[in-house]
Amino acid sequence: MSSSEAPAQETSTDQRYHRLEVTAVIEETHDSKSIVFNIPEDKKAKFAYLPGQFLTLKVPYDGKQLTRCYSLASSPHRDSEHKVTIKRVVDGRISNWINDYVKAGDQIEVMTPAGLFCLNDKTPAGDIVLFGGGSGITPVFSILKSALETTDRKIKLIYANRDDRSVIFKDELKAIAAEHIDRLEVVHILDSVHGFLTQPMVCQLMDGYRHGEYFICGPGPFMDTVESALIGLGEPEDRIHTERFVSPPDPDQAEAVVQQAKAAAESSNTVQFEAVLDGETYEIPYEKGDTLLEALYKAELEPPASCEEGMCGACMCTVERGETQLAQNDVLSDKELEKGWTLACQARPLSNDVKVKFPD
Repeated sequence: MSSSEAPAQETSTDQRYHRLEVTAVIEETHDSKSIVFNIPEDKKAKFAYLPGQFLTLKVPYDGKQLTRCYSLASSPHRDSEHKVTIKRVVDGRISNWINDYVKAGDQIEVMTPAGLFCLNDKTPAGDIVLFGGGSGITPVFSILKSALETTDRKIKLIYANRDDRSVIFKDELKAIAAEHIDRLEVVHILDSVHGFLTQPMVCQLMDGYRHGEYFICGPGPFMDTVESALIGLGEPEDRIHTERFVSPPDPDQAEAVVQQAKAAAESSNTVQFEAVLDGETYEIPYEKGDTLLEALYKAELEPPASCEEGMCGACMCTVERGETQLAQNDVLSDKELEKGWTLACQARPLSNDVKVKFPD
């Protein structure tokens, strides 16, 4: 298929996805656009979301069904629409297709909102400091708008971009800052003017905003810089929230990883495992080859889950004991893996003493 052709619109047989109509396409910058979806009345409950969550889009492309996760830039407390914003990526098949071809009236397969990088009722008190790098502004912008509407917390946004024309939501940010001049501070860091954000710059920008809660989204080096600076200042890790997005592998590559994990589990003699869900402990019968999530479904339990492809993190749980094999993983960091986190939709038990615990 040539680069000038849009993918054919096919009907998905995956019932986790819903065909949504695009009601508007907004040109945000020279290299980014926002897509606004119409949510039918009978699907509004399914598409309710927390600020900071994302949508997963499935696009038929060159004979494959490719999936991509895009954060909602809209706020459930301020905006009436569901809006995702996509920035072009060099050689990015789907990001370029969306920017080049998607128009109002098109239909796209979309999964219900998911993600753990969000402002919620369990969020502790204190100031909020948001760090957005490039298109990483999208989930933190959603959090910013909701926090202003639902809390009285002070908020500081540190937003890094290559140059002024790359600043997504520039006018909207300016208007919101003027509306909340007593609570919101916005700091723009431009590579062309200030250079790349450094740890000393982060420490300086934190003056007056210590001991708060921190949300970070952007390119890997940007996020690493901010997180390292905050930890160096002594900020507790449980108050530092990060969102990392990578393009998942194509379906054939993902299937190869799954088959490797299944093969590794073939030698397992596991017949059951223990799961702690909503504070209750269950003994779960296990059939060889199943993932933890599949076994829980067969036991007629309802663990948290969404994409079931190792992308969203909705089914994260900790391995309290025993050995498991993780297949596809596009969400857990090395640090989280070291702490025992796994994905129920991709993990298989390798021993009979496995115990996993889902967050309360």
